[in-house]
Amino acid sequence: MKLSTHYYVLSLSENTNRLYEAFRDNLIDIENTWFPLESIHGPRHAALNDVQLRTLLQTVDHHFAHYFEQDPLGMIVSGSARNQSAFKEVTAYSKVIIGRVDGDHTATTPRDLGKIVWPIVKTVMAGAGQKLERELEAATREHNLAVGIDAVVQSVDAGVGATLLVENSYRVQPQQSATLMDDHDNVADAVIEKVLALGGNVIFAEDGSLGDFQHVALILRTRGEHNLKHPLMAS
Repeated sequence: MKLSTHYYVLSLSENTNRLYEAFRDNLIDIENTWFPLESIHGPRHAALNDVQLRTLLQTVDHHFAHYFEQDPLGMIVSGSARNQSAFKEVTAYSKVIIGRVDGDHTATTPRDLGKIVWPIVKTVMAGAGQKLERELEAATREHNLAVGIDAVVQSVDAGVGATLLVENSYRVQPQQSATLMDDHDNVADAVIEKVLALGGNVIFAEDGSLGDFQHVALILRTRGEHNLKHPLMAS
């Protein structure tokens, strides 16, 4: 499992448990036979005892497995302290949890929940970016670095990118780039998606921190390198 801008959000509750698929701050509510998962214990809004809660969250974990096995992504978990503690005891996926949000967010809209969880993901990724400072310096010395959006796009199109570093709010309209990528209204988003699709890593940096690199840079794969492991890769 690799940390990226594509991740899951699991909202725990004693009544309704929801799973979202997220890309950056955009959340899609998964609605099918697996989720949302309603509690079958007692009347709605009634508190569950420990055994009932444990049984419910084991089922939640089992249902989550259906998605994780198809697409192994990191997960943000939201819920009360009691629910999160109980889930931690029963889940088989503790290693893929990249962040937590306190409180019951059953009634929170996907749009609002996205605004809550995305900064957490960015913070974790920024921490990983600090560990890549030496790699960035080495890539600069060895001329193994594409700098600026046009050079980055060309390198990504050639499939030679290993790790993309981009400022949080960086946006590029298609007409500003020498190469148009798909029909995205932000070339930076298209680059991020393609790097991830090619098995590379994406690190978000604070705005202005990559000024010397025209706000976006791509560490290139070295000869014989198949994948540069992300420092926060869970497995």
